Amino acid sequence: MQSEEKMMELYEEIMNQYLNASTQIVGVAALITIPIMLWFFHSDRVKERKNGFIPNRKAPLWKYGAGLLMALALSLGINNLIIIGNLSDMSETYQALMEAFYSSPLATQVIALAVLVPLSEELVFRGLLFRRLRERATYMQAALYSAVVFGLTHVNLVQMLYGFILGMMLSYLYEKYGSIKAPIAAHMAMNLLSILATEFKLPDWLMEDQMRIGIVTVACAFVASTMFVLIQRIEEKPEIPGTSQEKDNPVQHCRVDNE
Repeated sequence: MQSEEKMMELYEEIMNQYLNASTQIVGVAALITIPIMLWFFHSDRVKERKNGFIPNRKAPLWKYGAGLLMALALSLGINNLIIIGNLSDMSETYQALMEAFYSSPLATQVIALAVLVPLSEELVFRGLLFRRLRERATYMQAALYSAVVFGLTHVNLVQMLYGFILGMMLSYLYEKYGSIKAPIAAHMAMNLLSILATEFKLPDWLMEDQMRIGIVTVACAFVASTMFVLIQRIEEKPEIPGTSQEKDNPVQHCRVDNE
């Protein structure tokens, strides 16, 4: 506190220490958040049953492969576009944060970034925010609002855009699969892909040849769009009890937005 210069040196030292431990910090924060969000999530489901709310039907587990492939392809494709457009150079905060996250031991990254953080974020943004909004609004309204909030929490511009796009996709998976397990699994898979890609220097390999990264990006777009078409065929609308066995009358569906 003797001079402004010493205060700035202290601030920089604190920030360096924080960045060096950022992976562990977000992991511990997620670990604390998870049981709290699980309690809220369970309480909301109990209230839904008491109020007679009929949720979307759950897709079988064997259909989860399409959701995982779409999430992985979309994540890799967007990351490639960030590299091609040099968007990461526009944000020093983004560069510093990525270097801090991926400088931790691999086991720490997997546990914190690929397990704990996705689980906590999905419980907050899809299990709580999106699901509560979905009970009172249309799917698009709930997805847009939750995706915007999800993007804004990532602070820097690059991650905001990335988070918004993936937030829309994760809300879509929740809507179609009828279970929080779908966006959780997709989020974990995407984060694990990012960790392993960075560990084994996949971005550097892709950037060695512009044709290579272009082909991979186009392939990602093709896979993601194909999986989207397959997922679109999943019937998520719930059946009103007592109508599923009536042959003469069409099945009436109860939309979660009460339309």
